[in-house]
Amino acid sequence: MLSILSIGRTVLRRCFSATAEAAKMLDVVAPTEKPEEIDEIETRTPRTKSAYSMTNFQTLKLDQYPYYVEREWWKTGKRTCFWATWRQLRDWKRRLCIQETGADRMRMKALKANTILPQAIRDEAADYLLKMPKASHPKLVLNMCMFTGRQRGKIKPYRLNRHLFRKYADHSQLSGMQRAMW
Repeated sequence: MLSILSIGRTVLRRCFSATAEAAKMLDVVAPTEKPEEIDEIETRTPRTKSAYSMTNFQTLKLDQYPYYVEREWWKTGKRTCFWATWRQLRDWKRRLCIQETGADRMRMKALKANTILPQAIRDEAADYLLKMPKASHPKLVLNMCMFTGRQRGKIKPYRLNRHLFRKYADHSQLSGMQRAMW
């Protein structure tokens, strides 16, 4: 008699004989003992977690055609249906520019404002600041609703405008929100 026992993701096949049924019910057929009824014993290797890096992609052969996941167009913000408005895409590009040039901008601003340094160094820092891209200015970053792109009436921790915040909070679709009752 052949029966299949599944535990989680592993499948165990058991072989029972009619003579010593009670004794053999708990014995799992080993790969060396291969009766005629069982063709193969299915074994699966347990999953292991690995870091998200190109070396792991190459060792697991995920960088080849059918499995390739890392898409450059996704990183550069050219998503087809992600941004609610074009203003959000521009804001995303500004944030990238600030991420790249923000540290240099802060250093040059500190050099420009330092009154102890000679005037030539301060002027050079001011020229460097003027030549930086316009998008690198932190005040140009807009905090807007992630669903509608609306800039006013935002609830900052949730990144939603007040209309959507009320709608989702009323329907219990925001974590940590509870209707006030007293």
